[in-house]
Amino acid sequence: MDYTDIIIKIIDRCQFIYEWFVRLFGHVVDLFEKIKNWILDLVYYIKDKITTEDEIETFLKNYIENDQLFV
Repeated sequence: MDYTDIIIKIIDRCQFIYEWFVRLFGHVVDLFEKIKNWILDLVYYIKDKITTEDEIETFLKNYIENDQLFV
């Protein structure tokens, strides 16, 4: 083996690791994008369903009470 073959093999390994990292990072970004869209859909749903200030206060009060039950 000469040095050229060794360098090419090292570059191939580094490229494989880089491609694996980019693919994994892409999946993580896609997951965050789906979570963001789900949260935005939930916010828009709540915004459409709640129209008065009293309903907002009631919703937040119920949310806070129920959220403490899970902790």
